[in-house]
Amino acid sequence: MSVPRETLPLQKPYAPVLTPFQIERAKLGERISGAAGNVRLIVLCAPAGFGKTTAMLQHSVRLRALGAPSAWLTLEASHNDVSHFVAQLGGVLDVPAPGVGDPQLDSGILGLIERRAATADTFTLFLDDFEVIHNSTVLQLIRQLVEHTPPGWQTVIGSRVVPDLRLGRMRARGELVEIGADQLRFSLDEVREFVIDQRKLDLSGGVIERLQKVTEGWATALWLASVSLESHQEPERFLTTFSGSDAAITEFLAEDVLDRQPEPLRDFLLRTSVLKQMKAELCDAVLEQTNSAEMLTQLSRGNLFLMSTDNLGNFRYHALFADFLRAQLRQRSPGIIPGLHLRASRWYEEQGRPVPAIEHALHANDEARVVRLLSTHAQKLLDSGRFRLLARWIGSLSSTLLDAHPRLRIAQAWAMIFTHRPQQARTLLNRLEAQREQTGEVWDEKVRTNALAMRAMLMMIADEPDAFRVATASHAQLEPRHGLPYSLLSNSLAYFYAGLRQYDTVRMLLASARRSHYEIGSTFSLVIAECLEGAISLCQGRLQDALARLRVATNQMSTDDTHRAERHALASVQFAEALYESGQPEQAEHLLNVYLPMIRLIALGDFEVRGFITLSRIAWRQGDHDRAFAVLGEMEYLGQQDNIGRLMICADLERARLELLRGDSKASAACLARAAEFDQHYMRPGEMVPLHDVESVATARLRLRLRGAQDATVLRDLLGELPIAIAQARQLQCHRFALHLSLFWIEALYRTGQIEEAKAHIADVLLAAAPQGIVQPFADEGPLIAWLALDWLRSRESTARQTPEMQTYAERLEAACIAAGAQLEGQALALSSDAVACTSHRSTGAYVAEGCITKREIDVLKLVAQGKSNVQIAEKLFVSENTVRTHMRNILSKLGASNRTEAVVLAKQQRLIA
Repeated sequence: MSVPRETLPLQKPYAPVLTPFQIERAKLGERISGAAGNVRLIVLCAPAGFGKTTAMLQHSVRLRALGAPSAWLTLEASHNDVSHFVAQLGGVLDVPAPGVGDPQLDSGILGLIERRAATADTFTLFLDDFEVIHNSTVLQLIRQLVEHTPPGWQTVIGSRVVPDLRLGRMRARGELVEIGADQLRFSLDEVREFVIDQRKLDLSGGVIERLQKVTEGWATALWLASVSLESHQEPERFLTTFSGSDAAITEFLAEDVLDRQPEPLRDFLLRTSVLKQMKAELCDAVLEQTNSAEMLTQLSRGNLFLMSTDNLGNFRYHALFADFLRAQLRQRSPGIIPGLHLRASRWYEEQGRPVPAIEHALHANDEARVVRLLSTHAQKLLDSGRFRLLARWIGSLSSTLLDAHPRLRIAQAWAMIFTHRPQQARTLLNRLEAQREQTGEVWDEKVRTNALAMRAMLMMIADEPDAFRVATASHAQLEPRHGLPYSLLSNSLAYFYAGLRQYDTVRMLLASARRSHYEIGSTFSLVIAECLEGAISLCQGRLQDALARLRVATNQMSTDDTHRAERHALASVQFAEALYESGQPEQAEHLLNVYLPMIRLIALGDFEVRGFITLSRIAWRQGDHDRAFAVLGEMEYLGQQDNIGRLMICADLERARLELLRGDSKASAACLARAAEFDQHYMRPGEMVPLHDVESVATARLRLRLRGAQDATVLRDLLGELPIAIAQARQLQCHRFALHLSLFWIEALYRTGQIEEAKAHIADVLLAAAPQGIVQPFADEGPLIAWLALDWLRSRESTARQTPEMQTYAERLEAACIAAGAQLEGQALALSSDAVACTSHRSTGAYVAEGCITKREIDVLKLVAQGKSNVQIAEKLFVSENTVRTHMRNILSKLGASNRTEAVVLAKQQRLIA
């Protein structure tokens, strides 16, 4: 069954059309076309009217002539809505939605780029009017888009201001070409070609030179001057008073362009300026006339700043001209503006396009109409995840009016919850409930059920101790027919029950919720359900199933006409976690860099935890330890700011793990103490689910006991406790947790001198993990486990077992373990031997006073005694020469020897070797 298509249609954008009066900017074109090699970004930055769009269009035409694919997106203020931006970008890229089994990272912007890249080696994306973008999330998306496009791709940006895209780094790498106002100015030769060849004006050389001087090569000023010069008998006198300043241009537009038009055409220009997009039928409705098609044709022929946006009869005014017209309309006829917007709203409503209908109703200051439209369409907008749009619209209405419409207040509260304002939503809900009690108002069923679900959701978001009980009681009063509140609360309860390992209840809730998702067409709720299924698969150790499910969730977004970025974020962040687990950190990082900032817009703490922890671990894997801690600091800050306890707890739990990797058990214990204090406040047993199916206060305490142990007694206690815990975890189907506990057990075995047993057990764990492609836990638990995994990987037994699938797994495992420091084999072994008091060596019974000699160091000693060189020892033991040197340094230190010969003598005296 497929989710019903969104009923809020998306207009596909088109590139503007070149006018016949635009000259070919040959030198400028050579500069742009010659930006090959490793150039990723071309930025044309200059004030309005300097010909940025024309230069970009001409480059686009040249690309089409060469058969090179490209796409164009003219940015508008509405593109500061992340969802709208992602949707429009998907439209211009025009790539088919992938099938469920598509192996590509088919999620959001990166997925669209990858699928487009699969069809062409080169591609150029044009983003015009970039200065309208100020939303930090959209800017970050574009930064990621530019930085992660494949070789052969270029992004061309036109902007009035320097784009906030961290250009310094790209400039240093030679990946950026910048074209400013000086390069865009028309040269004297270009001015001559423009006025004589294109505009057919009979001007002397002196007049042309004067024209180039007073306009300073500004394309718009040249155009405006040429329009006026057509009717001037004394061009020299005209140019003595013409100025290229903004004020002069405004005055010129008013006196020499607008006022010179026939009154019907002037009136048409002014009144249609309220429209962002124009077509004849819309203009007829707004102006209450029937000749708009003729007017548009006349404007187009007269080159009066009218731009065609496609080949379907849609137009818009040049931005500078449109601003001027709207200012003139406000000055000359302010009283007619509301009526124009009102008629536009009615036309869009008749066309079934509620979004522009509501926008124009707002501009008309017709709150009654806005309320009526919102009452009709708010639920559909909620179902489709248009939370920020609803929050802006409803927030602009008067409080008195909204208080009389509880349904809109409920919609506003939902929008607040999912735009990361849960505290404001709680305040609003409290006020609504107080108002109902004071007035005795009886809420209808829709308001009542939404308020019921919302109260429970707010408690869960804040991690309140009684949230689970309240949510369960509230859910019992809801039915699938209640739509969005039922589906959202069902998903949330399913998450709780998943934490309690009651998977039958989880699947029952999700099955019922899915029916509601499908009936209301809520892909937002549906994706949350799919993400939960993926989380269960991760917990149960079924990584391949998790990857498949989360890929389906991102596909669900790709086939949804609205391309809601919030839902992309939910699916993609959890998909990134699964990719990281499978040893694909680069793909995971790409997704997180794009989508993790969006998670903050939705106020779903569990996804934030998964995303921030994964991003921190990727940074640690790359050796950027400062960044790893900084990511955790950001997560903690968000938790403090929004009073979400799990973010603060998980930040300290992960810090505790990283401090142990740095060898600082005291710092780890301090982090753990803070997490435990928060944990007691937020997470009461039986009332709240664990924050993470592996990381918890209990897990962190086990790890600290293991790594911080100062004597063998603690390790022997763990050797008794861990097998019981492993069995319990497996009984609960928590196989992911059982794997980590098994790694603890293996490390305890090794640290107590049971080397062969440790190796045997890690072989068993790896052979069980390989079919699922589980890689990263073996690296994340530190260099000792990573070395043991690498040792198994390079053993003859492992090599004999390899199949093509095993080969892929082996490559990812090796990369992860080396990144974890397993290549420093001697350091890992020294760490294990120095952590506890010396014990008898199991194979010889020998005891060394100054430190424990490991089995591998004894192997090295035996080969040294045979006269083998470091190279020969490395070949014999399947290790690097550097590793052998590390072993020798450890051996000399432990035995108190000054050279290899003395070390052999001392080893024989102490019966370490024969």
